[in-house]
Amino acid sequence: HYLMALGESYLGHEDLWRVGLDYLGLCRTVAGALVMEEYVTRIPLDSDRKAEQVLRVCEVYKLECARDRIHRQLGRQKWQRGRLGAAIAHFAQVCDHDSIGLICDQIWNAYISSGELTYGPTIDGVMASSSLSEGSGSLLHHERLQFLSKYRDFHELYAAGDFVEAGKVLLSILLCEIAPAYALSDLLVDSIPLLEGDTLVFSSEDTFELMRVAESLAQSQMKQSHQDGAIDRSEMNIFNVACTRNLARSFVMF
Repeated sequence: HYLMALGESYLGHEDLWRVGLDYLGLCRTVAGALVMEEYVTRIPLDSDRKAEQVLRVCEVYKLECARDRIHRQLGRQKWQRGRLGAAIAHFAQVCDHDSIGLICDQIWNAYISSGELTYGPTIDGVMASSSLSEGSGSLLHHERLQFLSKYRDFHELYAAGDFVEAGKVLLSILLCEIAPAYALSDLLVDSIPLLEGDTLVFSSEDTFELMRVAESLAQSQMKQSHQDGAIDRSEMNIFNVACTRNLARSFVMF
């Protein structure tokens, strides 16, 4: 009782709230844990340092529900402030794959709108933090993050002039089915310069796989009322011609 009273008296103090939580933790009672959990979820997380302190309290005293609520709160805060990598890291701690997917969609849409692939540092930071954190190991297996990471690798290889390796990465993205449906058309369009280049990048088998993906995409669009990921007719015609020419080249060379 006295530990509870002393701990609660410290909670209202700006500099001693952490001490108050420790007193409540010493109670080792359900009542003390409930007071702690209720309090930590109401602490204003106005700095990264304070957020780390609060999460540390949750870890020490096994306040798992409060910990999850705080990670979600921090994830939303970082997301609103444009700190997408930090937001993903917080959502990963509570396995909120839906929010991670939405952030990845935002990153992709920003790339499509600007035409500039600038999300590399964000993805690198997320992957680095997930490899160091025990609670976010599954983050490395999130399909949207894998897609963004591999697509960045494709761009880097293409920019470096390593067209054969770039083609392998692009084809692996399509065949592993980690790309969202709305991005398939853009990936197929990206294959056109590789199909039309001086270097034979795709074999006949590879080209047939590209054509299969395009056909599956066209069939799925016919079944849907919306046009997410649709390829316009001119781009489809260019893609088909490029595939035909590449098949002819690959049959001659092999």
